[in-house]
Amino acid sequence: MHNKRKILTYLIAIVALLMLVYSIYLLRDKIGKIVFPFVMAVVVSYILYPIVAKLEAKKVARSVSIILIYFVLGVVFTIATVFVVPKFINSTKDLINKLPDITLEYRSNLDGMVNLIYASKWPEDIKNAIFKELSRGTDMAEELILKTLRNSLAGFIRIATAMFDLVLAMIIAYYLLKDSEYFSRSALSLVPRKWRNGLIATFREINAILSSFIQGQLFTAVIIGFMETIALAIVGVKYPLVLGMLGGAANTIPYFGPIIGAIPAVAVALIESPAKAIWTIVAYVIIQQIDNAFISPRIIESRLGLHPVTTILAVLAGGEFFGIAGMLLAVPAAAVIKVILKRAIEAIV
Repeated sequence: MHNKRKILTYLIAIVALLMLVYSIYLLRDKIGKIVFPFVMAVVVSYILYPIVAKLEAKKVARSVSIILIYFVLGVVFTIATVFVVPKFINSTKDLINKLPDITLEYRSNLDGMVNLIYASKWPEDIKNAIFKELSRGTDMAEELILKTLRNSLAGFIRIATAMFDLVLAMIIAYYLLKDSEYFSRSALSLVPRKWRNGLIATFREINAILSSFIQGQLFTAVIIGFMETIALAIVGVKYPLVLGMLGGAANTIPYFGPIIGAIPAVAVALIESPAKAIWTIVAYVIIQQIDNAFISPRIIESRLGLHPVTTILAVLAGGEFFGIAGMLLAVPAAAVIKVILKRAIEAIV
């Protein structure tokens, strides 16, 4: 009787969990808007915690340490806003304005290819198949460009919203860093004593994973973005800062990110000359090899404990259900789920 009741309890808990997950999926847009500032706050907390810990070790009060860091960040942000951001915005606007010209250039090149195929002696069915695929690719490219242009019109509203979320996240991060012990004690007080040691060990492992991932991804993105910007400037491709930073940001997506980040740079380089496009591809491949061999393994991958197949599967699933944000968060989510499942199985067995 006791075993039946226990099994029934587990089944009810599993059904309730599945219903909760399904409800979250249905309401993901609304929940995302509410949760996003808190997610940003957690990311900010993980980024700033090592600095806060070092200052605290030097007998600086935690609240004073956080305020001091915020002050330095404010000064850096002000300098960047005055000197760097305007150039970045102007380059981005120029690139967006040139998108129609780039489309026309590719359309002209495509027409040349079509004429060559028409003049060839290939069988008609092969010609028709090629024309069909070329037409489909052109339509997809034009749709993407038009979508980019439409999104750019709402850019100021999104920037204003993002700035509000960032300010709110910084306020939340202040309290997360300042009162981290309070939150830990409050969470543990809700848990039965016999589970506390196991939960403490589990959350320490999760904390180490998230800390390594967030700090490592940011550091890696900055390095890769800087390297790609320099490479594009050396090759002579236009908009090196925008394209380089875009490549660095895309690099945070495992496996697929480098390809996504390279496409815009190669497309812009190809308009200028095939030689620049080839050199751009070579530069990105070299940088990616450096990242794979020296940067990511030391900073991120060795600490997550995920097999490459698991990583690819997680990224594909995250992208399918939650888009770019899902691809970015899929790997740490998979690592956290692995830790929870491992600890749960150990507790049951």
